[in-house]
Amino acid sequence: MFEFSVKKLRIINYLLAALILFVSLLLVRNSAGIFLTNQKPQIVTGGEKAAKNPAPLPKDITSYSAILKKNPFGSAKKLQPLTVIQIAESKQGPPSNLLLIGTVVGPKKLSYAIFEDKTRPSPLRQVVVAYEKDVFDYGKLIKIERDSIELRQGSTVYKISLAPLKSDTRSPRAEESGYPRASFAEKIGEKEYLLNRRKVDQTLENPEQILTDARLLPNIQGGKQEGFKMLEVKPGGLYESLGLKNGDILLRVNDLEISNPEVAIQAMTALKGMNRVNLDIMRDGAKLSMSYDIK
Repeated sequence: MFEFSVKKLRIINYLLAALILFVSLLLVRNSAGIFLTNQKPQIVTGGEKAAKNPAPLPKDITSYSAILKKNPFGSAKKLQPLTVIQIAESKQGPPSNLLLIGTVVGPKKLSYAIFEDKTRPSPLRQVVVAYEKDVFDYGKLIKIERDSIELRQGSTVYKISLAPLKSDTRSPRAEESGYPRASFAEKIGEKEYLLNRRKVDQTLENPEQILTDARLLPNIQGGKQEGFKMLEVKPGGLYESLGLKNGDILLRVNDLEISNPEVAIQAMTALKGMNRVNLDIMRDGAKLSMSYDIK
């Protein structure tokens, strides 16, 4: 009976120990939960993180000069700091040296102006500029009128008028004769002319005369350009000497279509190296072909 009581007591002790262990675990869990709920979360920003752990500063390239001085792979070297040279940009000045010597007025895409820059050498002095293109380095061409143009340079707009024509220094005896003052052509047929080579060369040495002896306007037919219409043909000038009149439409020179003033200038200056030239024009609605022998 005594042994039975001891066994019972031992079982009761085991149960009590298990119960105490279970209660202890509950108390530990509850205590940990209360502690965690009372703690506020801390948010660390990038700035605070960077302040606590600052990034290492990049090394200057010259800090590696010691490696080159003790170069294990070859002769000793030395680092030299680079010197940055700033080139000052050229400032545009007012276009006081720019002359307007001619205009071709029409639709914007077919309008041109002819300029001369007095500061440039002779071969590069004159240029034909289309609408909204740069005029040398003076600015952009923004408006083309019959007797003037407008040039935009930054926020400033300049208006340039046509340059006055050079005074005529030829003798009045040439005017009294029945021939044009600057004539270098002799009419030998209804549509044929004989040109004096020496006088042709002298005339073509002055490109300004090509551009100012008549006004060229784009001839638009069916939305397309077909040559240039000649107006204000100067009496005794280059074009009148070639037998051309006001209202004539210049179409081709030696089968070269005249599509813009640059081509017209090239075609006229090509007379200098040719022996015979054919000029196709439209006069009073009829096509004509003019022939010129240069001797």
